[in-house]
Amino acid sequence: MKEKGIDAASPHIIQVVGYKNTGKTTMTASLIAGLAVKGLKVAAIKHDGHDHFEMDQEGTDSYQFGKAGAAAVAVMSSNRTAIVKQQHTSLEDMLKEFSQYDWVVVEGFKYAAYPKLVMVRHEDDLKLVSQLQSVVGIVFWSPDLLEEAESRGDKSFSSFLFNDKQTIVEAVVQLNRLAGKEAATMQAFNKDDDNNIDKR
Repeated sequence: MKEKGIDAASPHIIQVVGYKNTGKTTMTASLIAGLAVKGLKVAAIKHDGHDHFEMDQEGTDSYQFGKAGAAAVAVMSSNRTAIVKQQHTSLEDMLKEFSQYDWVVVEGFKYAAYPKLVMVRHEDDLKLVSQLQSVVGIVFWSPDLLEEAESRGDKSFSSFLFNDKQTIVEAVVQLNRLAGKEAATMQAFNKDDDNNIDKR
């Protein structure tokens, strides 16, 4: 059963972006789990910058069909459906494929214009924030790094600690309750002080 108060208009979109080895996949999985446990239907999209992944493993029928020249291969069972296309698909087109879901959690595609969390593991990672649009929060790996960033006086973004994943999930849900599907403002994201991490 869906949590009351969440707008039925779908899908809501949240991105998780950052440099390599900043915990993007772990945070994406935590958001998926946190939203799914609320009874929401969640889809995930991941960008692979190396273009060498294979969902259909060597030795399987689907792999053989692709190697034989099929431009697209679909595998269906009573509980699962997988489609592999031998073509580029834009993020916008993929989001249309997931229009029936409540939420889409996107890992990567950092220059897209959807609301996003930026992962910061090291101080140098902060430079990414100024290069992006629609940043709604920064996820820091350590309290010291968070406090250092906030001591500089930049209050434009909500700050979170990497390990406090439930707080991040609740803040993301609150963001979309208040701001709908528009690119969210920080006024909406910060409206409920309980959604923010206290300084330590």
